[in-house]
Amino acid sequence: MLKNTIYTLLLVILFTNCQSELNKENSTNKDFETKESLVIGSKSLFSSKIMGEDRPIIISLPKNYSESNANYPVLYLTDGLQNIWHAIGTAEVLTRTGNMPPMIIVGIESTNRDRDFSPTVDENWAGSGGGPKYSDFIEKELIPYIDINYRTHPFRILEGHSLGGLFAASVLINKPDLFDAHIIMSPSLWWKQHEIIKQAETFFKSHPNLEKRLFFGIGTNESEAEWGMRKELQNFVDVLKANKPEKVQFKHQEMINEGHMSSPLLSNYYGLKFIFSDMEVHDSLIDNYSDEKFLKHEKMITSKYGKEAKQSAESYVQIASILMNDKNLSGSITVIKRSVEAYSFDVGLLNFLASIYERNKNTEKAISTYIEAIRISEKYNYGREEEFRDNIKRLKDN
Repeated sequence: MLKNTIYTLLLVILFTNCQSELNKENSTNKDFETKESLVIGSKSLFSSKIMGEDRPIIISLPKNYSESNANYPVLYLTDGLQNIWHAIGTAEVLTRTGNMPPMIIVGIESTNRDRDFSPTVDENWAGSGGGPKYSDFIEKELIPYIDINYRTHPFRILEGHSLGGLFAASVLINKPDLFDAHIIMSPSLWWKQHEIIKQAETFFKSHPNLEKRLFFGIGTNESEAEWGMRKELQNFVDVLKANKPEKVQFKHQEMINEGHMSSPLLSNYYGLKFIFSDMEVHDSLIDNYSDEKFLKHEKMITSKYGKEAKQSAESYVQIASILMNDKNLSGSITVIKRSVEAYSFDVGLLNFLASIYERNKNTEKAISTYIEAIRISEKYNYGREEEFRDNIKRLKDN
């Protein structure tokens, strides 16, 4: 059993200092009382035999993790303390809007970046070349620990920036089975005369069955297009294009007017959107809709990313509305029933479903759906019980 968790610290939201000042200003207001802290995760020391040191690890769990029994994909971040703040905020927004599934985020704090992220020894960099040992630590100690102690789904992502981006590219080439997707941000591909770009050509040629999603992001202010880090990343992408395995999907995006330290926020956002872009219901499915194809798509995303993966509520409503306009009430019912399953707390979706049942002349189903809407409204204090009771009375009186 791995040694772990020597101590645990709660990470409170960034605005702790602002909150402290607010408390001072309201110290004479007896009506002001702090009820609870907003916690984004826990920080622990992980005792690594491979690294020969205690490594700080930050773990952020999805909202409602403790109330569910679902399994979740995991995002592993290099430079965890620096990157986890914006990564968590981005994940919250993208999850809420149905662009990605709920996810566990594991940030690995850096203690010696030059050592840990460099894939090979360079005599010009003292102590370099620790990348293989560091990737062994992630593969053989950290991932097993996370999988044993948390409800994880097999889908894993590695994200790295700068030297961490170089490390993420190196892991792709040297341990291609370890992660399902990589977000490679502003990578230091200049390392040792661009050796990893040369390795990439051989790697992609020799792995025709490779199946990955890869996102490459960089800021336009990091260099000119014809030299420096932008050009090096373009060269790597060109190698991938020329030798791309059929099942590799990738995107290369430049962040306009962003520099080396500001571009990761946008690279993380667009990277996660791209990685999980197959969750979206495409127009071709709607144009040639069938319940079978729609439900097959929903089963695909829950199988691939965990049972809490879902479209946004707005997306389900939009699809159902299109089907209603096409006079496909049966199809719209299937879509909204799925949305109610995905968002069981959303009384508006239940109201919409009941109204579709009404249009489809299924009074019994409409009434039972309004009854469920009353229960949900009471449970979450929506205050719409009278409205739904009136609808039930109306249907019974007709």
